[in-house]
Amino acid sequence: MSATSTTRKTLWWLRLGLVAGSALVLVTALATFLGVRASIAEVRERTAPAVLEVSLVKEALVAAHGAAVTAFERDQVRLTGPSEQYEDEIALASQQLAQVAEHNAAGEQGSQTLQLIEGLVPAYNSFIGQADAHFRQDDGAPLAASNLQSASDLLTAPENGILARLDSLAAAQRAALDEQLGTDWLDPAITLLWALPLLLLLALLVWAQRFLARRFRRTVNSALFAATAALVLLGAGTALLLGVQSDARDSGAVLEQTVDARSAATTAAAGGAQGTLAKVLVASCRDRGADACGDTVTAFAAATASPPAVPSAAPADVDESALLGPGLTEPGWNGLLGYGIPVLAAGIGVLVVGGLQPRLDEYRFRGAK
Repeated sequence: MSATSTTRKTLWWLRLGLVAGSALVLVTALATFLGVRASIAEVRERTAPAVLEVSLVKEALVAAHGAAVTAFERDQVRLTGPSEQYEDEIALASQQLAQVAEHNAAGEQGSQTLQLIEGLVPAYNSFIGQADAHFRQDDGAPLAASNLQSASDLLTAPENGILARLDSLAAAQRAALDEQLGTDWLDPAITLLWALPLLLLLALLVWAQRFLARRFRRTVNSALFAATAALVLLGAGTALLLGVQSDARDSGAVLEQTVDARSAATTAAAGGAQGTLAKVLVASCRDRGADACGDTVTAFAAATASPPAVPSAAPADVDESALLGPGLTEPGWNGLLGYGIPVLAAGIGVLVVGGLQPRLDEYRFRGAK
């Protein structure tokens, strides 16, 4: 086989390899970009809000409970019922539950838990309403105390209470969030998907330049040099996704820390409400004999009569959009990168063909002679 035919075959395979490499880089880089973008959108629009909203449901219910028992303690129920704040917080809890149902990322198990909670909240509200009605009646204090204690049990029972079920639902939502932030397109290992083809194409471009320089005694092929520069630019742009992935994980961690802090404040507020409820029960049963309210209410009052050790300040109001964090928002350059990847990859393919075609034509001409 002549040197001419060997060189021509090498050039032909080189062109094919470079074009195929350009196509592979296009597919892998664009798939990574779209995958990362879709995954962060899923976290931003569904999973992260679900984590936060479950926490807000718990806060609203605890705030409602605290408002109700405070109204009973201050004898305000005879004028205003459980209080306007109680009604507002119960309504807010119902709204937040509807949002959790919309954003639920915990699958069928999360939906079942959510449906159960949605059924228990009206039952809790009913107990508070019955306590209010009995409290207004003469000699109705023992029944009111029993209803209040039943409402408290329904809300705070360690395993089957509404708050415990909300904790279970919150854990499921957080597990979904952690999985999304650490696997699939947000897994740091996804870098290999686009980096390896890019590095292989870069190595092939460098080899092609050296081959052409040796065979044709020309230091630089301008078209292949431009293709190499475009590839480096494409790689730098795609590498920005590493920062996007990292920022998303950081924002997820900050959100979880914030929810943990608010949950601790909510738990303290719930303890404070239970202490106030114990005072209400003791006052309701006073002067009616030791067993006027029954053993269950008496035992509850005795067990929770001491004030909670942790201050019971309620969590401050929350700006949901602010808590989702900047790492879960779409960067301004995202759209430019989405257009840039196919343009640069296509440009590399065109430059490769343009840089090698003259050499192929030259050897075709030599072969024709």
